[in-house]
Amino acid sequence: MALVILAKAKNTAISSDSGKQHQVTPSKKTPGKARQVPSQLAIQDESDRVPSDWCNYIFGTLLSIYESTWIKSYGGRPTGRFLDFADSLSEEELMRIIQHCRERLQGGETWPPIMGELTILKGQLTVSELMDAQMRVINKEPQSQIEKWIIQNKGFELRRLSQTQLAKRFKEFYLEAMKLQEKGKLRTEMPKALAANSVRNLNDEKQEEYRQEHGNQINPRIQAILDSKKSQEQ
Repeated sequence: MALVILAKAKNTAISSDSGKQHQVTPSKKTPGKARQVPSQLAIQDESDRVPSDWCNYIFGTLLSIYESTWIKSYGGRPTGRFLDFADSLSEEELMRIIQHCRERLQGGETWPPIMGELTILKGQLTVSELMDAQMRVINKEPQSQIEKWIIQNKGFELRRLSQTQLAKRFKEFYLEAMKLQEKGKLRTEMPKALAANSVRNLNDEKQEEYRQEHGNQINPRIQAILDSKKSQEQ
């Protein structure tokens, strides 16, 4: 009888221990499952997000430019980061991006810009915009503070550049002015001696003063240098 009681007690202990083990195992896995659920829900919500009409219009416009390469890069419908990017674009920024894409195609780049490039291109001047700004600066007809700054500070140098160097240097000057503007350091105030609406710079003023006093005669200091060189050569 004692042996029977001990056997039953042992069986009860074993079944009790196995029950405890059975309860412990799921409790270790539960935290892992709980962490995975939010990410899965986020993916589900993102895939179910309905693009706005404006987003669909932008996506379709760029798709019509690049066709198959756009689909390979971005798929057949707007998703992910493109949704937020498109909704944040203004009409002016969209037109600039479209022009950038056309210029890139003309230059032989058949693949569309990646997402990061699109974000940069919306605020970067196109080649045609730079050319228009360059003509306004050369003609002293600025339409922005940046163009006015270039006239005042870089106009003298620009007028002495060859056509092959002009476009490159103008772009560098424009980017320099943009950086100053971003930092709040772009200054275009004219000296009191100049009219408030004038686009003449200080170099222009000095040259005009000299012409009034000496006509087209060479500056005496420059003439002295030339005479000195001639005497040395003789």
